[in-house]
Amino acid sequence: MSKRYVLYISDSDLSKEDFDSIAELAKKRYAGAKVIPVEHNPRAVILKTTNVVAPLLREGPLKIRGKTLKTVLTSGAIGNLKRRATGPADHGKVSQ
Repeated sequence: MSKRYVLYISDSDLSKEDFDSIAELAKKRYAGAKVIPVEHNPRAVILKTTNVVAPLLREGPLKIRGKTLKTVLTSGAIGNLKRRATGPADHGKVSQ
């Protein structure tokens, strides 16, 4: 079965306990979807799932431990979601 990735952005920073709660919910409600934290964005989380489950994840926001997570983007490539979650690249700028 094809894999799909769904990017969620929270209204506030997510703690380890929040990630654990999301993982538990995903396992129970969405047939074992895997939770992937996003480096450099403590408000973003990606759920790895299937083509069958992905539409269910887009239906509405998730409420976890008083935080609201909204669906931003769904893709078959995790790199697209990671780029979206961390913001635009500084094209043409020299990093030091």
